[in-house]
Parts: sequence; C-alpha cells; structure tokens
Amino acid sequence: MTETRRVIITGGPGTGKSTLIDLLQKRNFPCHSEVSRAVIKRQLELGSRLLPWDDLTAFSHLVFSGQLEQYKNAVAGEWNFYDRGMPDVLAYLRKMNIYEQSLEEGVKAYPYHPCVFLTPPWPEIYSVDNERRENLKEMEAIHENLVQVYTDLNYEVVEMPRIDPEERIHLILHKLGILEEQNS
Repeated sequence: MTETRRVIITGGPGTGKSTLIDLLQKRNFPCHSEVSRAVIKRQLELGSRLLPWDDLTAFSHLVFSGQLEQYKNAVAGEWNFYDRGMPDVLAYLRKMNIYEQSLEEGVKAYPYHPCVFLTPPWPEIYSVDNERRENLKEMEAIHENLVQVYTDLNYEVVEMPRIDPEERIHLILHKLGILEEQNS
C-alpha cells in the first residue's frame, strides 16, 4: 500500500488557498476544507463567543479538534490536500503572544508532508466578510507568523508566486513529483 500524504496549503486570509483546494478537488485529489471558517460560521450561528476575536484560545482548541479529525480522515494511500493545517493554530496564537502547551505538543504529534505551500498576502484579491475580518496589516503579521511556525517545525516553506491559480497548481504538483507520477 502506498503512503498517505498530507499536504498543507496555507497563508493569511484571502490569499487564494481555497481556490487552490477547489482546483485540486476538481482533479479528484482528496481535499479538506478550512476548519476555522466553518467553526467561525457555526459559532456565529450559535451566538457563541468562541470566536477568534473574543476567545482566541478556546477557538483555537475547537479548530485544532476539527483539523485533527480531518487529519485522521485522510484518504489512505492518496495525496490529501488541506486548506490550512494544525500548525496554523500556533501561528495565530503566537501572533497574540499566547502559548498553549497542549496545542504545541499536538501539532508535533501529527506531521504533514515536509513541504508546505504558502500563499503570500495579495491585496488585489483580498476581501473581508463575516468570517474574515483581518485588515491587510493583520494579514501580513499572520503571514510572518505562519512562516516562522512552519520553519520552527522544520517544514520546507514554498512561497507561491502571485500568478494564475492553474499555474500555482502546476507548480505544486511539479514540486511534489505528482506530475511525474501521473506521466509514468
């Protein structure tokens, strides 16, 4: 049986991650949507204060639980792509100088593919909505924290150029050697 590979596509809010996940899903790769947006939407519907702007620590635990469930539900023997990974939780916490021992340890217990794809801040495509409230300055701080967290965890961070999403997909598949696998 082939190895189950879990690949993270990460970046600040509104940088094109979900577009890439959608394109990979159209190519029949198992893809896992962003947990944090779903958690925010659900908590808003419930009238809860377990939101990143009200209680970042409790919110982070909810997100981590959802990401752990996604991790465990990876399609065996396949390339699985994730719209954010568990280490993202640490980046958001560290941005606010919060250290959560259980999450730090949890992140290390569930490794992803060593290559992580990072979508950089891209003001021209960024927009705010009910679940995404960060301004551009906050988005840049999140970007810097993501780079630091993934680097600290010894992942190879591959920053995606600001190009057409299809071209980004080609770069991802080429870097992972998937194009070579499909052509052999």
